[in-house]
Amino acid sequence: MNKRVFSTLLGAGLVAASLGSGVMTGGQAIAQTQPEWHNCMTREVFTPEKQAWCDRWSTLINGTYTVPLGFGPEPTFETVTLENGEYNRPGELLVSMAKEPNWLAFGDINGDGKTDAAVFFGVNQGGGTNLITYVAAVMDIDGEAQALRPVAVGERIMLNGPTTIDNQRINVSQLTQTEVKNRSFVVDSDSLSELAQLPGPVSPSVPDGTIVFSQTSAYAVRVFTQQGQPRINLFNKTTGRQELNAAPATANASAEGVTFTHGGSPSVAVNIAANGAQTIEVNNAVQTNSASVTGTVSYLPRIAMPPNAILEVSLVDVSRADAPAITLASQGVVFGDRQVPIPFELVYNPDQIDPRYSYAVQARIIVDGDLRFTTTSRFAVITQGNPTNVEVRVDPVSR
Repeated sequence: MNKRVFSTLLGAGLVAASLGSGVMTGGQAIAQTQPEWHNCMTREVFTPEKQAWCDRWSTLINGTYTVPLGFGPEPTFETVTLENGEYNRPGELLVSMAKEPNWLAFGDINGDGKTDAAVFFGVNQGGGTNLITYVAAVMDIDGEAQALRPVAVGERIMLNGPTTIDNQRINVSQLTQTEVKNRSFVVDSDSLSELAQLPGPVSPSVPDGTIVFSQTSAYAVRVFTQQGQPRINLFNKTTGRQELNAAPATANASAEGVTFTHGGSPSVAVNIAANGAQTIEVNNAVQTNSASVTGTVSYLPRIAMPPNAILEVSLVDVSRADAPAITLASQGVVFGDRQVPIPFELVYNPDQIDPRYSYAVQARIIVDGDLRFTTTSRFAVITQGNPTNVEVRVDPVSR
């Protein structure tokens, strides 16, 4: 199959953010649940439909692209030819196309009756920690295969469901750690342009008080309160779908701790013991493919916190000094009749840890919405010889 030359135009802006995906509302198309996908390496006689799909796939993963370099608003550009979806110049430049079902869509983007494609590729420059993801439109995939200007969609992004092309729009739903962002891109002359999202009702997927955010290799689970009621989000990393979105949960508290449960399908139970230890169950199976950071939080002043004081502890990626820290896990604890030191356990996905990166535990204490204590020093963990058990000290906030 012949390679096609894609001419990606200049001028893409970069966004440094961790984003993900969800279901589109407000008149836009809802993402299909089972996008078309084929294994083009099998040896059987292809059906005409599979042959056409695989021809398009080969065009995309073996094409020549002009990709943006640098991580500022005015990057330089370089033309590279992918081989099976990747270009690698070790230590200098890595370009890798996303090769999973949710990251590819075919359809008519500009209304000319021809089949176009939407693809994602990541660009890493210099072998550092930066990896910016772009979405690119490839027009007339069966003919000239012209790629429009790529648009940066974030760093280390997650998708909740398939990208779609509908109503002459590329629909991308992204999931941050606190909300679902629905984004749409349209053809604007010889480039892609993002549509502004119309204001709408508050999404039920936006937590107003996270209690626990934990990750394993298979799942990310968030327990939060919404208007005083516990809710659960469950993201399946294997399928790339958010299986529970603000699902109602019940809280059962005792001297041993508190358990949050959702009895639907899938069922979820998150137990936080009095000593901070966590147990996560999905469909009655305890999730063990995870790791954790444990420890205690305390402060020096000899003062007591009221029962409604809340301790928030987070495990964060602090590798980039010029970007917000990325939260890998968090836990919220109500003091009740306890005082410092307060124990905690932060459950994280070990697959997310890069030995080159830096990770730390951050904590703060809030009373009636006011920040009273916070970490002012770095409490490094996990990598570069640092421990996974740490005594964290928070300092008073000047008022």
